[in-house]
Amino acid sequence: MYYLFFQIWVWLAIAFVLGWSLHWFVLCRGRHSDQAHAPTQVSAPIVDTPPAPEPQPVKISDDWKPKFFSQAPESVDDIKRIKGIGAVIEKTLNGLGIYQFDQIANWDENNCAWVDNFLAFPGRINREEWVDQAKLLATGATTEFAKRVDKGDVSYKK
Repeated sequence: MYYLFFQIWVWLAIAFVLGWSLHWFVLCRGRHSDQAHAPTQVSAPIVDTPPAPEPQPVKISDDWKPKFFSQAPESVDDIKRIKGIGAVIEKTLNGLGIYQFDQIANWDENNCAWVDNFLAFPGRINREEWVDQAKLLATGATTEFAKRVDKGDVSYKK
């Protein structure tokens, strides 16, 4: 009985040593051989080119400020009906004196840049086409998003 027990342990030890040897041969040796035989890269000739000028940040002028109200007017539009304007952005726009679709509909590029400076994600005004949406909503027309807001399908956390 002891002989059989001893023989099993010897075979297990031999299998363990062979397994680790095979592991080293396949994984570890392969890693070193890849580095030793890696093709060398030939670099392109260095061409003396002047560095490209870095883009300068656009300086926002207060002359670009759109028409605004110093206080909330009597007739205030629900500007959250514009896709991309939620409760937080509405509060920011109201803080800038912007309450109506007409105001947003009349923005030019400079006005957009000025307002964009106050938003957490610059570029939203153009990317989400606020001006075009505001033009439609100011005339009394509606958009698919505005219809969803009107039905209550869009909820805003305050």
